[in-house]
Amino acid sequence: MVKITGYYQLPGDLPQPVDFADLFNTSFMRRYTQYRSFDRFLRGGSFEIASQADFEALPESAMDAHVRHHTRFSSWKDMIDTATDLYVHQKLSKS
Repeated sequence: MVKITGYYQLPGDLPQPVDFADLFNTSFMRRYTQYRSFDRFLRGGSFEIASQADFEALPESAMDAHVRHHTRFSSWKDMIDTATDLYVHQKLSKS
C-alpha cells in the first residue's frame, strides 16, 4: 500500500498534513463505502497508484464516478470533505 497524504486546515491555522489511512479509517470506510480500506477503494476503481504523484494525477471525473457508484457520496469532494470534517472533529474532541 502506498502512503497517500492530504491536508486539512482549521480556520486561521496553516494546512496540516494527514495520512489518508487516518482520514479514511476503517470506521469511515465501512460506514460510507463498500470497502474496508482506502487502499481497497482505490483498487476497486482499477486505479494504479504507486506514488503520491500517481494519486494526484488521477482525473477528478474518474474519482467522482467511482465515488458515486461505490459510496454514499455524490462526488470525491463530498467524500473528502466529510472525512476531513470527521477527522478534525475527532482531533478537537481529544484536545
